[in-house]
Amino acid sequence: MHMQVPYLISILVIDEIPLIRVGLQEVFRTIDPAIRVEYTDSVFRALSSREYENKRFHLVILGSDEEKSSESLLLHATELKQRFGQPLIMIYSSAYHPIIIEKMPTTGIDAYVHKYESIPEILHAYEQLSKGEAYVSGIFHTLYYEYGHGVRK
Repeated sequence: MHMQVPYLISILVIDEIPLIRVGLQEVFRTIDPAIRVEYTDSVFRALSSREYENKRFHLVILGSDEEKSSESLLLHATELKQRFGQPLIMIYSSAYHPIIIEKMPTTGIDAYVHKYESIPEILHAYEQLSKGEAYVSGIFHTLYYEYGHGVRK
């Protein structure tokens, strides 16, 4: 899959596991080798570091694990959206938080993708985002839409 990218795209990956950036960088390079992927290990560093001052990102991928609450993810998404010029926001998580799906339209979260999704699923998510469409990955979509709103922990 080689999509036409009209300008240099910068993506910021925020995750405690540095290897996530490497994997995502390889995924996005299949779309366009010119896509630049930057990395930091925390939302605090992304919001406060001079390294990211005055930077704009096309997409911010906010990694999450089981320990982060849905409320903190929603707050972080809003802060990142404001700080980096209204980028697309993707929550990339191994934890299911149905409230994230419910609040996507009001918090500015554009995609909610499970960390165990396949590479084609991640590419499909990016393709949908590029078209201006929100995206919920297959695993979360099944839990939320096929099993009902109440499949909460």
